Amino acid sequence: MAWDNIISRSLWLIIQPSNFLFLLLIIGLLLIIFGKKPKLGKKIILSTLIFLFFVGFSNIGSWLLFPLEGRFSIYTNQTTLGPYQGIIVLSGSEQYDISTAHNQVSLNHGADRLIAAAALSKKFPTLPVIHSGSGPKSIDQWSETDVAKKFFEDMGLDLSKIRFDDKAYNTHTNAINSKKLIKDSENDPWLLVTSAFHMPRSVGAFRNAGVKIQPYPVDYKTTLKYQGFFKLNVAKNLFLFDLAIHEYIGLVSYYCTDRSSELFPAV
Repeated sequence: MAWDNIISRSLWLIIQPSNFLFLLLIIGLLLIIFGKKPKLGKKIILSTLIFLFFVGFSNIGSWLLFPLEGRFSIYTNQTTLGPYQGIIVLSGSEQYDISTAHNQVSLNHGADRLIAAAALSKKFPTLPVIHSGSGPKSIDQWSETDVAKKFFEDMGLDLSKIRFDDKAYNTHTNAINSKKLIKDSENDPWLLVTSAFHMPRSVGAFRNAGVKIQPYPVDYKTTLKYQGFFKLNVAKNLFLFDLAIHEYIGLVSYYCTDRSSELFPAV
């Protein structure tokens, strides 16, 4: 695993909002029990609980996703702007550990990525498909690529027309590795399939890598419509909040490290 991937994943483990809030509660509790500043500890706990209440019992997470998911929503189900060169689908939905344990395809909340790619491949049977993901973590374990292969095979697709990248570990390497799999003679745009919230960062990375793409957003997490302030689903609300913050941090990070020439890529 590359050093930049190790650093980014380690940092995210700490600053991921749901983890960070829990960490603050522990710090506050330790200050009360063992520290010399119990008042500070109480303030930290109270502030954290108030913030947790508003995030956990509201649609704030959804609201933060609106700009991300709406950025390229005009391309939803859009397949009439061709000719297209092919289809690129990004990994992220493949649960390789569970797939290994049960010897069958297991996908997470991003399953729409592979489902949409398979549907597009059947709609455009002559177009090649690129799946960009990671290789096996160990010899006896399925990889993201293995899960995708099995899924596409189960869907009746011809694997000979699918080009698999098994060296990618983030959106940046998705883009540069996909570029390597595209022939010099393939100059038309590729349909880029990934989750709608992930599309802005993906577009920035692929444009920066010199890949001509048309966004094809799937896996929407919101309706893109206001649905009131309060929502009694703490687990989902925290999940959406984490998802949104992760993408905004990713957008800033990619722009600052020249992995994208645009801070917030647009149409």
